[in-house]
Amino acid sequence: PSPPPPPPPIIMSSIPDPRSEANTYLKEKKVLELFHDLGTQLVYSKPSDPNAFIKQHLLKLQENKSTGTKSTFFTPKDVTTMFSMFDPTGSGSISRSQYKSALSSFGIDEQTVEVGDKIDRETFERCVGEELEKLSLS
Repeated sequence: PSPPPPPPPIIMSSIPDPRSEANTYLKEKKVLELFHDLGTQLVYSKPSDPNAFIKQHLLKLQENKSTGTKSTFFTPKDVTTMFSMFDPTGSGSISRSQYKSALSSFGIDEQTVEVGDKIDRETFERCVGEELEKLSLS
C-alpha cells in the first residue's frame, strides 16, 4: 500500500492571533481604562475596605451606564481649576501647547478634539469635557 497523502499545509493567516484578539477585546470593552480608573479611585480614596469600595464603584458605573450618565474622575470644577493653573497671569487664554500639557495632566494621551492656537476658558472647559467623556466607562 502507498503511504497516506500528506496533510494539507497550514495557512498561518487563517489561524487567529490570540494576542490580537485579546487586544481587540481589551480595547473594545475598555478593560485597561477600567483598571486604571479603579486604581486611581483606590489611591485617591484610600478606603479601609478596598474590595467593598471596588464593588460599590463597579455598581455605580453599571448604574451610570444604564441611565446614560457619563462617569469621569474629574469634576467640572477640576477642569476650571486646571485652566487657571495653566493661565496663572489671568490672560483668559492658553496656548495649544499648554492645552496639550493640561490634557496630559488629566491622563489624556491622545487629543481627539481640535482646538485653535489660543484657547479661552469656555473652549477649554468644553473641549476637555468632551475628551473626558470619551474616556468615560459608562
